[in-house]
Amino acid sequence: MSAMAHRFTSGPDSALVGVSADAWRRLIAALEVQPTGATSASGGLGSYDIRPRRLVELGYAMQLVSLRSDSGRQIHACNFIEPWSKARFLADPVAQYTVLVKSMRAYYDALRGGELVKPEGMTMAGALAVLHVGGRGALKSWPKLFENTQALYAASQGAF
Repeated sequence: MSAMAHRFTSGPDSALVGVSADAWRRLIAALEVQPTGATSASGGLGSYDIRPRRLVELGYAMQLVSLRSDSGRQIHACNFIEPWSKARFLADPVAQYTVLVKSMRAYYDALRGGELVKPEGMTMAGALAVLHVGGRGALKSWPKLFENTQALYAASQGAF
């Protein structure tokens, strides 16, 4: 269990209507995949590997920039909107959690409202995990997913 998930063994309350605090904690524990200050090989930032594209969608950053990883794979970076910076975001686990909550609520509301359709047999937590890693395109591509998306889906599927 990671440091942040351990910190949440009691509380926080669920950020999603109709989802118990225990179920919410299981989901956020599954989504916490790296240290607070880390940047993943795919460009995701912080404990929850929040992708630059999502940071732009949520209004924390702008100007998505395409880069090539060491392996030649296309990844993205972004320019944060002040008062944020990459360094400040990576140093702030509360900010990372706040962004995760905002993202999960938006996806959850879109799923419940019918704007996004959850594939048959997929739990709500599994759908949220797929959306978190790959966005709307990944959910539409189900079950054809990248290996890391499949792993996070499997870890989250049983949360609720």
